Amino acid sequence: MQVISTHVRYIIILCCFGLLGAGCNIINPVEQTPTYVHIDSFQFVNNPLVRSLTNSHAISSVWVYYNNNPLGEFDLPVTFPVITNGSSTGEIQLYPGVSINGLNDYPNIYPFYQPDTSLILKNEPGKIITYAPHTTFYTTTKIGWNTNFSEGAPSGLALAAGNIPLQTVVQPDSLVFGGSGSGMVYMNNPGVDSSVDSSAAFTIPSGDAYIEFNYKSDVQFYFGLQSNLSTLISAAPFYLAGINPSNTWQKFYLNITQFIFEYTGTNYNLYIKTSLPAGQPTGRLLLDNIQIVTF
Repeated sequence: MQVISTHVRYIIILCCFGLLGAGCNIINPVEQTPTYVHIDSFQFVNNPLVRSLTNSHAISSVWVYYNNNPLGEFDLPVTFPVITNGSSTGEIQLYPGVSINGLNDYPNIYPFYQPDTSLILKNEPGKIITYAPHTTFYTTTKIGWNTNFSEGAPSGLALAAGNIPLQTVVQPDSLVFGGSGSGMVYMNNPGVDSSVDSSAAFTIPSGDAYIEFNYKSDVQFYFGLQSNLSTLISAAPFYLAGINPSNTWQKFYLNITQFIFEYTGTNYNLYIKTSLPAGQPTGRLLLDNIQIVTF
């Protein structure tokens, strides 16, 4: 009887250790080693069905999904981990993001750029896969009012205030953003605003709407819209963004969706305003590839 009792005690002890071990595995499950994906930047390619003025872009971030499940938003360049599904493969979806209204702390998916869905990821724990994603405009994208200053004159824009007309420059190369010309507002009268507007009004459909443009400037300037209701023109343009100087060409994405919703008009005029700050004898604002992008 004593022998049987001792065997039972041993079995009970072994069972307890077994349960304890199983409990530890439940509390601390074995961690999977991820597969890594490295991305330096997006390449933007032309969509022949969208009449864009330029293929220039400023894609600074990426939204990542794995089999339609979100993994996160990352600044570029980036190396991010993916916990893959065992021996199966999975699709990586990469959505290009830009800084909206020039705010680096406010990146967002640009609604007109297609995601890259060509990366099929295998389960290769610990391995780094380097991938170069591509994007282009959705075919449903519409380019509305636009000018790229390629006709030898500032097409569609006129000086609304100031003492020096808007002009097109074709050289030297440091003043031109590709193509055959860029628009320039040159100032030498401190304290006097120079305001440029679209000489002809244009329509903007409701929904997602942005103004894209390239710029290079040694003065601060402002971009805005004027909403026109029938024959009644609003008292003044509404300036939506102030842009700081940059001594290199930059790409800017201005979100006008909310403005169009709140100030719906029969048509609109574009306004650009700048002035020389005190103590600066001259100033130059260069613009190119201004276009309104909608669906």
